[in-house]
Amino acid sequence: MMIKFTDFSYFLLQFLIVPVYYKVPDGKKWIFLLVLSTLFNASWSGKYLPVWLILVGICYVAGKYLGNQAYSKKQRKMLLIISITICLLPLLFFKYLVPINNSMSPVALNWLAPIGISYYTFLIIGYLTDVHRRYIKPENHLGYLALYLGFFPTLLAGPLERTRQLVPQLRNPVAYQEENIKAGIYFIIWGLFKKVVLAARFADITNPVFDEPGKYTGFSVTLAILLFSVQLYCDFSGYCDIATGSARLLGIKLSKNFSNRYYFTPSRTESWTSWNITVTSWFRDYIFFNISKGVTNTKRLEFNRLLTFIITGLWHGPSWSFVIWGSLQWAYINFEMRTKQFWQKFYVSLGFTIGSQVHYLWRVVVRLLTGTLIMGWFRAAELSSGVKLYSSMFGITSGAASLITPSFMLSITLFVVMDIFNYKMGEKEDIASYLLKRPAIGRRLSMLLLVQLVLIFGRTTVANFYYIQF
Repeated sequence: MMIKFTDFSYFLLQFLIVPVYYKVPDGKKWIFLLVLSTLFNASWSGKYLPVWLILVGICYVAGKYLGNQAYSKKQRKMLLIISITICLLPLLFFKYLVPINNSMSPVALNWLAPIGISYYTFLIIGYLTDVHRRYIKPENHLGYLALYLGFFPTLLAGPLERTRQLVPQLRNPVAYQEENIKAGIYFIIWGLFKKVVLAARFADITNPVFDEPGKYTGFSVTLAILLFSVQLYCDFSGYCDIATGSARLLGIKLSKNFSNRYYFTPSRTESWTSWNITVTSWFRDYIFFNISKGVTNTKRLEFNRLLTFIITGLWHGPSWSFVIWGSLQWAYINFEMRTKQFWQKFYVSLGFTIGSQVHYLWRVVVRLLTGTLIMGWFRAAELSSGVKLYSSMFGITSGAASLITPSFMLSITLFVVMDIFNYKMGEKEDIASYLLKRPAIGRRLSMLLLVQLVLIFGRTTVANFYYIQF
């Protein structure tokens, strides 16, 4: 039975786990967490648990050799390449050789890839690369390394924590603190509000449009793509909030993975660096920087960015629509980088004051509207579906059905509630740090509001978190 973040059974387990965790001696806490994480992993893809165990063993042994100063630079480089290649093989096999409903590969078998394999494979690559670069020393304790690669809150979809950020916390557990318990609860409730209320309701609105775009007006299809961007933000950031809260209950702090008001970023460049921050920074550090080392030619750097974006797209799945999505992301960002000064002069010529509120709002609107040309490919996931979607969006095969319904208006109202919280938090705060600074009455009222919204408007059954499939 899969243990889902949105199930009552998960929170019941947390209620039982947390008191026991703080009773376990500090030197044994890692064992307790490793057992929990292994059982959690097994609940999702039990028959593939050996894949994770084998990769943990390879990572441990390879890390020890890479940290051995007796080997030459050339030998260590060759060992890094071989070990990363070996660790990539299961991911390539399960995700690209035998994917479900694959539109690019001739093989289409109904096999299920191990859940979380993308994330722990990336953790392994980052760990081995950092050891090779001598940013960190190899981990001598197999238990801590295994826990790092399978920590249950982050196993399914991140955040993608770096070794030097998470392992020291696992090695040096903190004592019980009431503030951590409060913070964990705030994060979890906030994440549930995003997932079971907002993401679930937006999915109910947009799914019929994406299933049969030809029935809807071009405006409704455009609006559905915009709403999907918000839906995806609520879904994925909601997962990360619940994961962060689950870890915080144990005194462990995870990295921030989203800007609070990602959906209102004024440029595609800022939007990209505000989304799934731990993963996009991973592609930057371990793909782009590796292939761009020593490169100064502007054209070559642009090509390397394009290659990085295509790889990022293909990471989501072996489909031409993801290749198009990644390529369009690159084209948009590259265009912004090349024309930044032009647009500043252009806005000044229109009477805008650079940096003013009006200028900011105008840029947000432009980014949102042009972004529909990109996000539709991501949601379509298949080339043929993307062609149908955009044919309807541009009125070639559109129908007469409208997306503006009472359910739509209610969902927008609930979205505004979230945005008010995010606006008040700013970008330097998260829900926990913000509420912990408020007076007690303010915290209680905020939590009461969010809990009531979850109970009244939340969906009792919701789909899995969107990014788990990647």
